[in-house]
Amino acid sequence: MKIPEWNKSSLDNHIPQDNLSAANHIDSHLANFLEILDEPLFVMDLDCRILSPNGSFTENYTPGSGTSPSPDIHNQHFRNFHPNIFAETVKRENMVEEALRTGKPVSRKVVQHNRSWTYTIYPIRTTGDSFTHFLLVVQDKNIGSNNLAAISALYDNVPASILVIDANMRLIGWNRFSRDIINGLPDDKMSGINPFNRVHPDDVSDLVDRMFFNVMNFDTEETAEFRMFHRDGPPYKWATVRAKKAFIEGQACMVAVVTEISELKHAEETQKQLQEQLQHYQKMELIGQLAGGMAHDFNNALAAIIGNTELVLKKLDPACSFTDNIKDILHIATHSASLTQQLLAFARKQLIQPTAIDLNDAVTKYLPILHRLNGENIHIEWCPCENPAFVLIDVTQLEQILSNLFINARDAINDNGKIFIHCTSAHFDNADCTDSRLALSPGDYFRLSIGDTGSGIETKLLPHIYEPFFTTKEVGKGTGLGLSTVYGIVRQNNGHIECRTELGKGTIFDIYLPHHNKFEPNKESKAIENNMLNAGQTVLVVEDEPYILKLIKDILEIHDFTVFTAQDAEECIDIAGKYKSGIDLVVTDIVLPKMNGIELSSLLMKDNPSLKVLFMSAYTPENISQDKRLQEGVDFIQKPFGISDLIQMVNKVLSSS
Repeated sequence: MKIPEWNKSSLDNHIPQDNLSAANHIDSHLANFLEILDEPLFVMDLDCRILSPNGSFTENYTPGSGTSPSPDIHNQHFRNFHPNIFAETVKRENMVEEALRTGKPVSRKVVQHNRSWTYTIYPIRTTGDSFTHFLLVVQDKNIGSNNLAAISALYDNVPASILVIDANMRLIGWNRFSRDIINGLPDDKMSGINPFNRVHPDDVSDLVDRMFFNVMNFDTEETAEFRMFHRDGPPYKWATVRAKKAFIEGQACMVAVVTEISELKHAEETQKQLQEQLQHYQKMELIGQLAGGMAHDFNNALAAIIGNTELVLKKLDPACSFTDNIKDILHIATHSASLTQQLLAFARKQLIQPTAIDLNDAVTKYLPILHRLNGENIHIEWCPCENPAFVLIDVTQLEQILSNLFINARDAINDNGKIFIHCTSAHFDNADCTDSRLALSPGDYFRLSIGDTGSGIETKLLPHIYEPFFTTKEVGKGTGLGLSTVYGIVRQNNGHIECRTELGKGTIFDIYLPHHNKFEPNKESKAIENNMLNAGQTVLVVEDEPYILKLIKDILEIHDFTVFTAQDAEECIDIAGKYKSGIDLVVTDIVLPKMNGIELSSLLMKDNPSLKVLFMSAYTPENISQDKRLQEGVDFIQKPFGISDLIQMVNKVLSSS
């Protein structure tokens, strides 16, 4: 700070002789000048006694206001707050002598007890060439320097990049983290670089055209997420930036704080994937419920169509002109029944009778059928498991899995290729049963892999491949139920399915089925020949659909059975109560109003323990059996069924011990 020299014209020539008088008669111009300055200032006499402090000293270093303290009071407070250079006579006199000798300001810096002050003495001329007063300026460096040091330390130790970017997108300020961790450059190389060069090309537009433009032109505070690379280059890491406009030395700049959020983005992405998987699972469950309900009603209708069509064909003369038309109806209805079976498999509402089977043996026995589905241009490779691979599954369901996946693999191969079926063991720990394997429980499994060297599946289609009626095949070449059927069967058997695919290189479906420890061979019952019919025995049929009830009655009566019918459990109990032991077999639908067929059979067998029961259903409702499995040894026939299927099953049950 430069202090003007005050000559005679600017001061009163009446300089009082006593200190108090001098303190009260300092030139008004000088006093006014001192009051507008922020630093503590003092006018002193040649003996270094304070005559007149300015307002800054009065506010900060002296108590009270509204009075005019004496010089002794000023000096006392000054010594209390500055117990250093001006309390030491020698140093004070040396500064005064130097100022008087040179006529120039003299400064001294004093550090004491970790505090720092700078004192400057300005000599003042009031009359002629002689100096009559001194101006003392005290600059307390402690508050400012300590704050600056603290801010600097904080600035350099923040684990994020702090950047100052000018209007031309040049870097003019940075902290240590930005220099060492992000850029890896020395300070002389940092100045003037364009920090946006480290941003992923796809994110530059948002940062420059939106964030930087808005901050610099509209003085808004902006945030953004983007990808950037550190030091030597990619891979890119996710970061977030918060930016605001600031003026530094009159220049408009953008101050930005950049924080890496790669781990957070990874966690968010994982959470998003889990949410999508959950939504997909819930969607599949809802579709399954809808498909199961539709298939159940459709199966009942098909049962009546197939049964009545067969009855008509038995009564018609083969030479009748419309016999072929009725046969076509039967063929179409039978084909439709196979489609509803696939819907029920997807919905996991099939009535199944799982048995312990060795996958090695089951696949080997089914290979001839797969070969018949195959073309000469495709080679089949079968690699069984080294050890027996026992699982608990309905054999028919396993055949559905093999057929559907084999047909898909065959259709994916345009020219020559290979379909391979491999069986291996697998084990899952708790850590494995996460993310895409949420349905799995820890334990031992057998992996049945069916793969091909075909065209593969596009990545964007993978989330939809198990949805019913979704297909990539041409119109007329697929129902879109193959993979949904497989999915339903696998889930119904507490398993898991995964797809690995690459365009142009093929697809592999891995099916995991739980390891089954106890193996019991199937007990095959003797075939019932047509000449061993149990004709003449009494059958009670319970069915709530009138057209199916009439159909079954007609079929049994044609084969010389005595038939009673009931539409619900209450009517059935009344009939059974009248005839008691006179009834040999009850054929009942599982789904009945008020009381289901399983509960009904238990009630009837209390009065007639020797009573035999044959269950039938289009599917098993969830309120009957949680896992939709019939108990071992229970006899069941799936709707829709043909005449021969029904008669054979009735005779099998009646002939059993």
